[in-house]
Amino acid sequence: MTKKTFWMQAYREVVENRKEGPDLKLIEYLGIIPKGPVLDLGMGRGRHALFFAKLGREVEGVDTSKFSKGLLEVIESEGLDFTYHKMDLREFEMPTGKYALIVASKILQLFRKSDIEMIAERMQAALKPKGVIYIYTFSVEDLHYLQSWDEIEEVEENTFYHATYNMHFHFFSKEEILGFFPKLKLHYYIEGVIFDQSPRRNRLNGVIQYVGQRMR
Repeated sequence: MTKKTFWMQAYREVVENRKEGPDLKLIEYLGIIPKGPVLDLGMGRGRHALFFAKLGREVEGVDTSKFSKGLLEVIESEGLDFTYHKMDLREFEMPTGKYALIVASKILQLFRKSDIEMIAERMQAALKPKGVIYIYTFSVEDLHYLQSWDEIEEVEENTFYHATYNMHFHFFSKEEILGFFPKLKLHYYIEGVIFDQSPRRNRLNGVIQYVGQRMR
């Protein structure tokens, strides 16, 4: 990666780390997303879910966190079509052939590889024809930039358990991501290094973005 490319990626990440609004790559690919419901896995503050709800989409969000009061106020005041599922992603049953878009931004890395394979299979089956999957996650290159991770233990290939956090973290290769969705047309794939300047991290990250589409 050239220095110029690195800093372009760094700038992009700073923009995408804003508290509101979807990842820029999703905006770029809006034109290929068919009509229909949107599913936001690990929705966090709801920046993706809220964006598509405001576009008039039926939206479902899944997360283990308590639903944001501020987000609820926006949904109610604007009469948005929004359903929230407070539950572990591994327990969420995705209806077959339902969704026009499934977003998994900064969430898949928080599971063991075996769990991710199950979730990915459900995601692919849950797409309607022409439906799109968008993923933003962390690559194996991110392992080179970790700091103070002395307590981690590798429990599966590229899956680590962190005793202090009591959590699993997985780091992806290109072959894994593409292998999870063999039936989808690849529209976009990139991996590179960005700089996360948030106060709690302030370090380099190895990241991956993926856009795939079910053609029929």
